[in-house]
Amino acid sequence: MAELRSDQFSFKRLLLKCFLLIPFIKMHRKKLLIGALIGFVAGISVEIFRSQNKIYKAQIVFVMDSEGSAGGGLADIASSLGLGSFAANNSLFSGENFKELLKTKALFRKAMLTRVKFGNKEDLFANFFLQKADLRTHEWSDLPDDFFTYRFKITDPSQANEQDRNIMNAIYEYLKGNTVISNENPKSTFLTMTVETRNDTLSYTWSKLYLKTVTDFYIQTKTKKSKELLVIMDKRVDSLRSALYYTQGKLANYNDQNQQIIFQRARITAERLQMNTSQLQSMYFEAVRNFDNLKFSLIKESPLFTIISDSELPTKIEVYFWGPITLVAMVIGMLITSLLIYIRSVYKELMA
Repeated sequence: MAELRSDQFSFKRLLLKCFLLIPFIKMHRKKLLIGALIGFVAGISVEIFRSQNKIYKAQIVFVMDSEGSAGGGLADIASSLGLGSFAANNSLFSGENFKELLKTKALFRKAMLTRVKFGNKEDLFANFFLQKADLRTHEWSDLPDDFFTYRFKITDPSQANEQDRNIMNAIYEYLKGNTVISNENPKSTFLTMTVETRNDTLSYTWSKLYLKTVTDFYIQTKTKKSKELLVIMDKRVDSLRSALYYTQGKLANYNDQNQQIIFQRARITAERLQMNTSQLQSMYFEAVRNFDNLKFSLIKESPLFTIISDSELPTKIEVYFWGPITLVAMVIGMLITSLLIYIRSVYKELMA
């Protein structure tokens, strides 16, 4: 009961303090209105500027296939060759690691230096970005003109010079902030990639290019060890095939020269060649079977994105909502005016 009375008392004191503001507002209503009007003008000016700054949004909804269950078969094949554990490490492409991977500068640079078609022209994406992003009068208005006229000539990020890296870093910071991959429904595995720029074709092209770059890197990394094992298996099959053909040829030649074997020693030699041929044939067929199984497992474990909803041209324009900035600016204008009035009154009291 005491706690309830204390809460009531506190609320009552709060109301009394609010009521004390009414005489202050009545006394200085003209000045407060002028402050609110100044805030309104400033707020509406900002809103007009932002409404003219059109943002084009491209979205792709996709699902990432479950990372291969073929690891067990791959490990069995590697074990049969005495290579120990050869299963791929999937931790890079799961959970928070995958989210951090998507933000890496290396992936963005690789995508920037990829050749794409922009209308009827084909060039590096980074060059199209500098031409079409319309950042000269917005975020990058403080940069020199030669920054926007610069053209990349390399396709390998490792060959970039200092100027290339500086410009790519600036593009990276902009694109990273405007490329978002999110899971809108935690109960679903669907992911949504959203790209926002001031050019609809630029948003569309980057959304598809970036997802393709991530997919290529995903497949390349995930299947790297499998491909290495595939090379080893291919060499093993070739080696067994050569040995088998050599032994079969030697056996056929020996039988042709000794069609009617009388001596026991000759018969033993023929039987040994026959046994070697049978063993090599068995090993060869087993190697071919493992080689084919590895090819199928490589296809099965390739991690690909399945597109559910692709981006299209023209892209969606981000709708601007009027009002919030103007309202906040009016409130701030009234608060600043009230503070100035209070400071003025305190100054008068001190000078009196």
